[in-house]
Amino acid sequence: MQKHLSTSFINYDNGIVVSELHGTFNQKSAEEYQKALFSLVMSLNNQPFALLADISRVEGATPEAFDIVKRIINRLPEFGLVAKAYVYKGPVIKGMMFQRIPELKQLEYSFFTNRNTASDWLTKEYQRQISSHS
Repeated sequence: MQKHLSTSFINYDNGIVVSELHGTFNQKSAEEYQKALFSLVMSLNNQPFALLADISRVEGATPEAFDIVKRIINRLPEFGLVAKAYVYKGPVIKGMMFQRIPELKQLEYSFFTNRNTASDWLTKEYQRQISSHS
């Protein structure tokens, strides 16, 4: 019996996609997350959306998983992403992300250590972005 090392939950409400990631990700679990996330954002038919990715319970990821995250990050703007924020617990995962995904520096992702603060900021940023596009 294979033990699941990671889980992910994705939901959408009022323009905000929230994803929660837990555990240690490998290629297979990262691909499953990508498939679920892309399925949801494609169903929005290019409507603007914001992403709150809570990675505060991620313990680690394989290089292959980071490669998939890199593809996700680079493709999300094609689907209508207008604002994005990460919630993280400590500097290790954030540091690993910047090391493995240098594009993050150019993509204006915001990082927070508190989910409520991140959610408040993201909601305001999303509203600002969609009002400026109207």
